[in-house]
Amino acid sequence: MPILTESELKNKYNLPNYHVPFLLKANELLDFRNKKVLEVGGSLPRDLVIGELQASQWVGIEQLDYWQEIQAANPTTSTQSIQFSNYDSIGNYQILTGSIEDIPQSFYQEFDIVFSIATFEHIHKLPAALDQMYKCLKVNGKLFSLFSPIWSAHDGHHLPNSYTENGEKFNFSNNPIPPWGHLLMRPMEIYDLLVSKFDRKFAQEVVYYIFQSNHINRYFFKDYTDVIERSKFQKKDIHPLFPMEIPNMIQEALIKKYGDQDFSHNGMLALLHK
Repeated sequence: MPILTESELKNKYNLPNYHVPFLLKANELLDFRNKKVLEVGGSLPRDLVIGELQASQWVGIEQLDYWQEIQAANPTTSTQSIQFSNYDSIGNYQILTGSIEDIPQSFYQEFDIVFSIATFEHIHKLPAALDQMYKCLKVNGKLFSLFSPIWSAHDGHHLPNSYTENGEKFNFSNNPIPPWGHLLMRPMEIYDLLVSKFDRKFAQEVVYYIFQSNHINRYFFKDYTDVIERSKFQKKDIHPLFPMEIPNMIQEALIKKYGDQDFSHNGMLALLHK
């Protein structure tokens, strides 16, 4: 059965704009047909993954603490999710709640592919998570991860939807602070900037999400490459994504504060081989 086009899939399954092109990129590289797939940090619909993509099994893991933290529901979260159980007790499609670091041993060496979109920036215990993903793969299995934004990028604070008292909506795409401001400004400097334009509650909420909330791990681009290079995977293909030109003055300030590293790329594609 031919796969629908990108626009057809978006319309049919009502997915976020980034989900479908990333999913199709993974399918291009890995081919989900007749594969057993472990999705980390997501819960794509059964009809899409078993029907359109023809995976033989699809098991998703959702960390619900994240969605509770940002007070928003994942638009693709299944209402049929269950807590971790023995691998032998699940069928060809199941959504589980929990952390990948805690996945039971019964899931080890069961999957051809570990698939993850827009999740690695939320995983705090990334080295431990990669170890578990590695164990869940069969020999010669592959891990595909595409994620953004990264903390060291211009919008890396990953601000979730936040509203002023007048109903104006801001997030990391509609950024209420200057690019790279989360790296170069102190929390109360950002607060003062925001409260000069918006209400106090909004300013307080934005500062909290940027600097204190646990919804992101605040890894720099180099942190990800360092962690991946030290993982157990035998072959590691890392591709920087979504570069943004950095004004010279900001580049100099970033290097002075953090050293010479990648502040341009907002995302990463990692294809790792067991």
